Amino acid sequence: MSQNFFIRPAAIEDRSQVTQLFRRSYPELLSENYDARLLRDVLPVITTAQPSLLACGTYFVAQSENSTEIVGAGGWTDLSPTRGVNGAGEGHVRHVATHPGWLRRGVARALIEHTVASARAHGILKMHCMSTLTARAFYKAMGFDELGEIELTLAPGVFFPAIQMVRSDV
Repeated sequence: MSQNFFIRPAAIEDRSQVTQLFRRSYPELLSENYDARLLRDVLPVITTAQPSLLACGTYFVAQSENSTEIVGAGGWTDLSPTRGVNGAGEGHVRHVATHPGWLRRGVARALIEHTVASARAHGILKMHCMSTLTARAFYKAMGFDELGEIELTLAPGVFFPAIQMVRSDV
């Protein structure tokens, strides 16, 4: 299967396109597992690309070979998205999304494989992931083990059910 996309490091100049990707992807894909009221509160928090993530060097975009369109994004940091304390050699998968029109074409798989390879090259031995309910099966297929359901506090009074996952064979 021809991929028709390539992966490159994200840049701060990608902020508008990555935000557009999140705003297209998350409302459509998360609606099968989360009710409309919850999404109304959550989506404004999770659909804006974070400049610090785009500029960190370990966050990536999947770009269409035929245009400048960003069709996926994701990466990792050694800082927890929940600002928790890390163990040495531990990383965190961050803000993965695929354009709905590009699902089942290998975009998310390629992003996670690239993310894991990058983390490994930086000495990371274990990757954590806060998966949406929607992406649970995908992360299992990518070698992550489920630790349990959690509720993330995204903003005061905004709680988001998720799955805490880990992959120890990075």
